[in-house]
Amino acid sequence: MSERTSGAGRNRSGIQGKRGQVAKLTVELDGRPAQIIRIEDVVTIGRDSNNDIQLIDAKVSRRHSIIERRKGYHVIRDLGSRNGTYLNGVQISESELASGDRIRIGEADIVFESEPFLDAVPGREISRDPADSSSMIRILDHSFELKNLVDVEITREGKQDLKNVLAKLTTLFEVGNIINVARDSKTLMNEILDQITRVIMADRCYLLLRDENSGEFVPAAVRTEETQNNIPKLSNTILNQVFENGISILSPDAFQDERFRGSESIFVHSIRSAMCVPLKCRNKILGVIHVDTKGSHDTFTESDLKLLTAIGISAGIAIENMRLFENLKRLFRSTVRTIVATIEASDPYTGGHSIRVAEFSKQLASCMGLHEDEVERLEMAALLHDVGKVGIPNEILNKPGQFDTSEINIMQLHPVTGADILVNIEGMEDIARIVRHHHERFDGTGYPDKLKGERIPLGSRILCIADTLDAITTDRAYRPKNSLDHALREIEGSSESQFDPDIVRVLKKCIASDNIRLTEP
Repeated sequence: MSERTSGAGRNRSGIQGKRGQVAKLTVELDGRPAQIIRIEDVVTIGRDSNNDIQLIDAKVSRRHSIIERRKGYHVIRDLGSRNGTYLNGVQISESELASGDRIRIGEADIVFESEPFLDAVPGREISRDPADSSSMIRILDHSFELKNLVDVEITREGKQDLKNVLAKLTTLFEVGNIINVARDSKTLMNEILDQITRVIMADRCYLLLRDENSGEFVPAAVRTEETQNNIPKLSNTILNQVFENGISILSPDAFQDERFRGSESIFVHSIRSAMCVPLKCRNKILGVIHVDTKGSHDTFTESDLKLLTAIGISAGIAIENMRLFENLKRLFRSTVRTIVATIEASDPYTGGHSIRVAEFSKQLASCMGLHEDEVERLEMAALLHDVGKVGIPNEILNKPGQFDTSEINIMQLHPVTGADILVNIEGMEDIARIVRHHHERFDGTGYPDKLKGERIPLGSRILCIADTLDAITTDRAYRPKNSLDHALREIEGSSESQFDPDIVRVLKKCIASDNIRLTEP
């Protein structure tokens, strides 16, 4: 006797054993219809592409449930799925269906209706000829956030091929999007694993890079429910084969796979099925992606391996490009620091000034919650804020006493000279603007353009405070250095006249919380 959880005794007159009298299923995702399919005899539901209803959801098993027509009624049966099949909110193993029943599988809601199959697409006639073996499918795949509604009328075999291709292409498209927006290696590798776990049901997922010095595989990103101390040791035999030969390996049943012999992880952690693919970039292999599952009813397939291999190629290219980009950024920053240090070396009092100002600027901008892009831009502007002083004679720069009027006029040219140098370098326009205005005053009496208040670029207002902070806390030709607290009192005394009062308040909090501190000059 089948298990009945709800709706017992309801009228099933809309479902007959005759061909042509059919029921329909409406699959809903995010509360909107995603698929409509009529039931002829049997409908299978699962994550694999050979199901009648494919749900691209890691919570859904490869073959999750089946709906079949029996004499005069329909039955839904769970196929030993990992996360269960729910009918009207109650988990079932097998149950009869009545019109209006709601089936929950993963993130999808499926509504069973016994009425004759009506138009699935507004304004489009649907064939009701029993001899017509095709199905009308309406697809709006929210699991990949696709925005276009696609109406297709195809044979069952063609439908599965289309869905399979659509899922794979969408996954690779998503990986491509991640590659385009990721800003650093760590973020990139973690987001790649997030994408993999969306479409491949795995209990563990690892992205491992090969250390060029030790030859060891180092986890760069990991997805597992286990604690860091309990992460299983992976099979070096498999990892080395994949890395050395550039091949992809699928083990549907790791217990019976000779390649896993002697691997403690198989027995201690009950790994059922595993895949390992190379991270390729042109002719170079950077590491591997390894996934495995403990589920006895879920094993990886050749289709999974092809998809993971394609992701491995895209990910390898992205990781290598990101490495090159980060190396270039480090080289550029190092080169700028070297040039600035060389310029400042002639002055024993201001040596290291720009590097310290850059550090103060970064600390203050981070306390203000500025975006990483803005912090990087400000750091570069701080490093280069005095580059315009290259044209000022040393006897003026190093003068121990007060400047006369002509000397003041010469000194006040350095922000303009610096900005003019930088603006001719492609990509440095915003940095040049910050440099030009870092001696403006909040009350509008600064130079070179006498900008006032928020008309002064935010980066320039931060840099102005950082520049003053270093000037007060280091030895100068005309006075000895002072403490950080003394510098804060002086800056607070000029709040609203020279400095932005909002930034001064942030500075005070940062100093109190030790987020801004002095470094050795």
